[in-house]
Amino acid sequence: MLACRLEAGAPTGKSKNMLFTTMAQQLDKLVLFGMHRLVPDSLAESYQDAPGLEEVLAETRVDRCKTAVYALTAPGEQIIRLQTSQGELPCRVRVRPTVDPQAPLILYHHGLNEYPYTGSWGRIFRQPIPFPAHTVCIQAPYHDHWLDPFSKGFVSLANIYQMFAASLRLMDVVQSEFEAQGAAYTIAAGVSWGGITSLLYEALFHRTRAVVPMVCSPDLAQVMWDTADLFGRELPIPYDRLKEVLDFTDYYGCCQEEKVFPLMGEYDLFFRRAHHWQRPSVTIPEGHITALWRVAPLREHILQVLQWAGER
Repeated sequence: MLACRLEAGAPTGKSKNMLFTTMAQQLDKLVLFGMHRLVPDSLAESYQDAPGLEEVLAETRVDRCKTAVYALTAPGEQIIRLQTSQGELPCRVRVRPTVDPQAPLILYHHGLNEYPYTGSWGRIFRQPIPFPAHTVCIQAPYHDHWLDPFSKGFVSLANIYQMFAASLRLMDVVQSEFEAQGAAYTIAAGVSWGGITSLLYEALFHRTRAVVPMVCSPDLAQVMWDTADLFGRELPIPYDRLKEVLDFTDYYGCCQEEKVFPLMGEYDLFFRRAHHWQRPSVTIPEGHITALWRVAPLREHILQVLQWAGER
């Protein structure tokens, strides 16, 4: 009877897995196509005389006259106003403190074009953490409208760097406020763009006990190159130049390797495993987009790192 059913086309476990793999990659491809089409042509024209990431970071500061810094440990959404070379940038953080002020802090950063910015954070931390921890979701600038990350954030290389720099300043000020109230230590975690941001935070500030970059790697240049190749389009930026300005692997080299806990999707078309991370990492049987929705493995990974950090 079983043989007859199989001959009739009943899906086996292997065929179901192949079907999911195909669906996950088709979903990645659909989202990549839309994102690739939204990148302004002006980005390619901005590479010649753009400032460096650290230069943009140096010109980005928290406006303490317009920001209630003392309130950043209170529950709810808080606005942080930044002064930059491009003028004032308002950003948000969503704070969920725990009762014990000495509990560790998890700084979580969303992915590019994640709207609302608390989406994956809310899914990962929907259930209570089995041991006390403060969690804060960091919002990158240009994320108040679903088109803004591209129409504003990708209008130039300087704006891309500004997105990173603003988030880094937010993470720094939030960590300072929580640790001033007694937080034991801090873990930086994020998905996709947010994972890169977390790596940059540790590389530039050296303030975390662990970094959890998920479904990402430091090499944003390779993502852009692979995406253009996927759709048979030529990038107007030479590969070597793209790697110079958007491959942050050298920053990863500034982190202590034992503090970095990557996680990647086996079927991810954004960050293809064959092109990223020259080190072992945890892998899950997901594409890029499906990993952001089926978040149980992401949550489990963060909790394992949190337990490791607590034993240090």
